[in-house]
Amino acid sequence: MSNQLDSRLERPVEAFEDVSRASVMEFAPDSDLDAMAVVMNLLRAANRLQQDFETSVHRPAGLSFTAFRVMFAIRAVEHATPLQLANLSHVSPASISSVLNTLERYGMIVRKKEPSGDGRMIAVELTPEGEHVLTTLWKSNHQREIDWAGALTARERRTASRLLRKLIAFHPRLTADTPPRLVRHCPATAPTRGQGAADPRRARRSAAHFEDRS
Repeated sequence: MSNQLDSRLERPVEAFEDVSRASVMEFAPDSDLDAMAVVMNLLRAANRLQQDFETSVHRPAGLSFTAFRVMFAIRAVEHATPLQLANLSHVSPASISSVLNTLERYGMIVRKKEPSGDGRMIAVELTPEGEHVLTTLWKSNHQREIDWAGALTARERRTASRLLRKLIAFHPRLTADTPPRLVRHCPATAPTRGQGAADPRRARRSAAHFEDRS
């Protein structure tokens, strides 16, 4: 048992997928485990990349990674409406207004009324300062992209990009009924030790075995 645990600790990424597969087989044996693994690993990779770029590149420069993505989208298309920017930079429509307000306050963008239409359409553009910040920060961001892409060969990078574009363009239909509401938002009394509460120290030790380690 000890040797099996030691081998798992040497490959925490694969180990967590293995135990996840085994766990699902216990309560849902008819599941498509390969589909689960694709989505689970995509989310794990995306979350890890997001956190790394945020902490190693953008926060030290005084911006969020989200703000950088929005500025990059503006630069790529020259000008766009807030809703278009939300779609291009994968920011929720509810959040894009806050991001743009921050960038405008920092002098990174300006909002202008479109000359066509009824005058209510607003387009967003980079200011000269925003252009300077973006192109300067891009160098650090791109170097980090190169660092991460170093895990793949040139052929693997092209294959990964092609497959990810295929997923991004895909819009699966809802094939199941909306699940019933299972959690009610109401105050709950936490169970005490011995009444169904897990030992948090044990939970932390167990989860630590499968953390992604850089």
